[in-house]
Amino acid sequence: MQPYIYLGGLPPVPMYFIMGLSGFLFAVTIALIKRKAFGLRARAVLRIAALAIICAVIGARILNACVQIFLRGGEPGFWTAENWIQIFKNGGVLYGGLFGCVGMAALGAKLCRVDIRSTLNVLAYAMLGFASLARLGCWCAGCCYGIELASGARFPVQLFEAGYCTVALLAFLIIKPERRWPGMPLLSVNFIAYSAGRFILEFFRGDASRGVWLLSTSQWIALALIALAVVWLRKSKYKRTPQAS
Repeated sequence: MQPYIYLGGLPPVPMYFIMGLSGFLFAVTIALIKRKAFGLRARAVLRIAALAIICAVIGARILNACVQIFLRGGEPGFWTAENWIQIFKNGGVLYGGLFGCVGMAALGAKLCRVDIRSTLNVLAYAMLGFASLARLGCWCAGCCYGIELASGARFPVQLFEAGYCTVALLAFLIIKPERRWPGMPLLSVNFIAYSAGRFILEFFRGDASRGVWLLSTSQWIALALIALAVVWLRKSKYKRTPQAS
């Protein structure tokens, strides 16, 4: 793990920030590559991406704050300014970033006068690209760590999640579901794929308790997202017979 990069006499740069920025740039690159398949303009994609990343950061921190209130709101000193400064410095919850990103992407599509469904389909690709690099930032920073193994080392759950997202992205790029199943809401498939993997990997997390009733907060969110995505898929009107690409 390498939490910081030191560049001469400059202040240290957190690897978490570097990998998060790299993930964003990678996601934008993927969106620009896939935009033609969905009839989107490059300028619109860039504008929506700029809005979405801002709301993703805000959403990640808001959800983290909500989780902290739910789990630790009754602890002495929780509501002090020092504690809240530390909470917001510690980063955010990935699912909160996802919700903020999706919400602003839909609103941004409306503002840019482009098709919302096409925008969300491109976002399905881009989000996997972002997560594949952003989780490497967690590994570098030492956060979101895994359970302790018999050897004393920690299970590299961050690397497994990054690898899982990379494989999911490659599957999307190779299969090209927008061609095989026209009209399929790809974001719902993204929700199912990511949430299923995240649900399993949460059992290998070793940081402090983050949930209730045997499951972590992220696992409950994963189950809710999977249920929502299944309903979304069932109600969507797409050609269920695969077409030749």
